[in-house]
Amino acid sequence: MALTKFDICSQALIKCGADTISSFSDGTHEANVCSVMYNTTKKSLLYYTFWNFAILKVQLNRLSETPTDAKFLFAYSLPGDVIRIRSVFDENGQADFTYKKEGQKIFSNNKTAFVEYVQEMDETTMPSFFVEALVAKVATEINEAITASGSLTQRLASDFQQKLRAARIADGQENPPQNIMPAGRLIEAHLNGSTSDRFRHEQS
Repeated sequence: MALTKFDICSQALIKCGADTISSFSDGTHEANVCSVMYNTTKKSLLYYTFWNFAILKVQLNRLSETPTDAKFLFAYSLPGDVIRIRSVFDENGQADFTYKKEGQKIFSNNKTAFVEYVQEMDETTMPSFFVEALVAKVATEINEAITASGSLTQRLASDFQQKLRAARIADGQENPPQNIMPAGRLIEAHLNGSTSDRFRHEQS
């Protein structure tokens, strides 16, 4: 059965030695603390790393308005579920290193623009390794408000760091990062580079 945010908070509360919850409106101290802390903690963990499981690539919608920054020709609207932008690129896969983010908009000089980003994730779509790290992170963040135990918070923080390292490793093994540049062009660039290096070596 898929986990809910309340299941994740309950697991975190158990780590703190506290009572579990069934909703954020339980009326308990635990529910009140979790309702305040959970969403921010979840988003911060998604922001920590360019998680492969959460990466999405989409074409941006170009707006009719003129960018407020005169250095750019076009304005695009960002998807509403953006947590962190990894890259902006054109229709040929060429990275745009000059774009500017302003609020929920991207300014660029490309007539067509794509974005690769970490997206907001629903609990039902999170892989188990990320859930484990999230439980540990939530426990660390809520513990002092729940137990007022600084020493337990330190132990929970150490546990979170271990879970975070394990999650990063699992994420990399399950779905290796994909390059924006097509593989054929990467191979070509590598071969050209090798030829140039060999020529320089022969001339020296």
